[in-house]
Amino acid sequence: MTNEPVGQRAANISARTASASAGAIVGAVVGGPVGAALGAGIQEALNEVAPRLIKTLIRRREERAAQVIAVGAISAGQGIDRFSETIEGSPELLALLSETVQAAMETPLEAKIHALGLCLARGVEDDTRVDAERLRVRGLARVETQEAKLMALINQPQPDARATWLGWSRGEILERLPGYADVLDASMALLVAEGIAADAGVGGYGGGGTGQEQWILTSFGRDCLRLLEALAVGDTRPGTEQP
Repeated sequence: MTNEPVGQRAANISARTASASAGAIVGAVVGGPVGAALGAGIQEALNEVAPRLIKTLIRRREERAAQVIAVGAISAGQGIDRFSETIEGSPELLALLSETVQAAMETPLEAKIHALGLCLARGVEDDTRVDAERLRVRGLARVETQEAKLMALINQPQPDARATWLGWSRGEILERLPGYADVLDASMALLVAEGIAADAGVGGYGGGGTGQEQWILTSFGRDCLRLLEALAVGDTRPGTEQP
């Protein structure tokens, strides 16, 4: 049995895994037709660069995981030891932690790290909220910068204040976000699938649907947006609306 600290052992295992993974990746490239096309010089460079990049990715993911836990503890007003003990004593909170950390490790969006930490804190503070917070974490997990911008836009009043028009049409969105022309359908479909946005015209005046879209945020979507905006306004105690 080694006396090496657990954290150091974990770090060493991660490093060994990274090196092995990099070796496998490079080997696959070098051994295939792509490797032949790259040439010996690039193959040699890959043997040095790939392990370093993979280690960087692993380190970045670990930093994100630690950051979201720290945000959760601070937002809950608890020391990290008490915070972690509370989570460790509850299978439901462990599940919430798992989903929160996984989502945090995958995103470059700082506001999303903060939002996820707030979800974790709210679950720790009130165990009756754990299921709702897991739903928020799942919704936020798929939201990145492009979806966050879209959410902020359609949460605003429609541009011409039409009395009978409930939300934003495709054309109005593209006037404000012209770079979304090729991706708007995909981003909006994602938001709808997560219950964050809806076409308010469906079944009502104007009919909704293609060419008659009336996109709005749902109440769940507005709460997710408040979480994403909490970092900018310095608010660590957003509203407690249920989805």
